[in-house]
Amino acid sequence: MTNLLTAVTLPIKLLLLSLFLSGCGSMKNPVTYHSSFDFSQVKKYSFYQSDSTFFDSQSLSHSQRNRIEIAIEKSLNAQDFVYSDLENADIIITYHLVKRNKKNYQDYNKAVLFCPHCLKANTWQQDNNAWSVYPGGLIIDLVDPKKNRSVWRSIYPLKYKQKDNSKIQNEKIMEAVDIMLMQYPGK
Repeated sequence: MTNLLTAVTLPIKLLLLSLFLSGCGSMKNPVTYHSSFDFSQVKKYSFYQSDSTFFDSQSLSHSQRNRIEIAIEKSLNAQDFVYSDLENADIIITYHLVKRNKKNYQDYNKAVLFCPHCLKANTWQQDNNAWSVYPGGLIIDLVDPKKNRSVWRSIYPLKYKQKDNSKIQNEKIMEAVDIMLMQYPGK
């Protein structure tokens, strides 16, 4: 009886694992954006300065910030966007590493004026219906400099491991950033 139970439960476990993993695969990279923003007009981008409220919303080391910003610059430059000073930017890029501290995430949302409850509004579009936030995810927001409000957001899991050195972490960041920013509307 035990062998029969094991024989039956193993395929069921494998099926459930397969369904779980395929479901996670579709939820890995949700994207949501404001459909009334004209993304086709964006040519120049910038980052907020280190004295902005954006920087106060989370504590990251300078090396971690540099890794993320360099990955974003490489990805956007490869898509023919041009880095600009803040005053002349068509879009401002922000990012957040989701940790287990909900207050940091809430502070970040306030800094970029992102409203998770507003996602159901008619002006927000989602590439899939599974918008969720999870620890270990890298969030990138595109902020409208005229309104100082997020108009596009994506999240992707970095899957850091204890043994990851800075080179491996950098590769994971570059992969995540490329995957997210390749979903820029109109590209």
